[in-house]
Amino acid sequence: MIKKFITLLLIVFTIVACSEDNRFSITQDQIGPITKTTTVSELETLFANDSLVDYDTANQIKPNVTSITVFEKGGKKLMRILPQEGDPSSTVQNVKIFDARYKTEKGIGLSSTFKDINNAYTIKKIENLIDVIVIFVNESDAYFTIDKKHLASDLMFNTTAKIEKTQIPDNTPLKYFMVEW
Repeated sequence: MIKKFITLLLIVFTIVACSEDNRFSITQDQIGPITKTTTVSELETLFANDSLVDYDTANQIKPNVTSITVFEKGGKKLMRILPQEGDPSSTVQNVKIFDARYKTEKGIGLSSTFKDINNAYTIKKIENLIDVIVIFVNESDAYFTIDKKHLASDLMFNTTAKIEKTQIPDNTPLKYFMVEW
């Protein structure tokens, strides 16, 4: 009897643990509860236990909203969602991750370094912007942003230089982490 109870308890614990992990997993077609086909009008249901900012309680996106920020109950910022268009039937275009619990299938998240990204993915291209570089990878719709303050001084202020992955220190942390569909 006790063995059956312990077995049942372990099964329940495993199911709960897996569903919690899924809440913060990022796959090719999903970011936590959001999929490529999720509409803005579905966000309130998907994040029923969280708070949506720039979204009204009548399950409607406010006029001309360019982003919706999701906060966990208690105030922790989870993500910023950019809809394709400013209406409730619009799907999600871009998600900016703020919480380190979100991780890709290869284990990359906000607490990862450039070395982690380079080991997990094939780097497609590196874009050199004013104060950041953006790293695009082949195997994912995710892209990773690094602050240029971590680069050599000759690259920090040069927006025209072609930056190679060998010029980025392995221990460079991520500044932003985004997924775009």
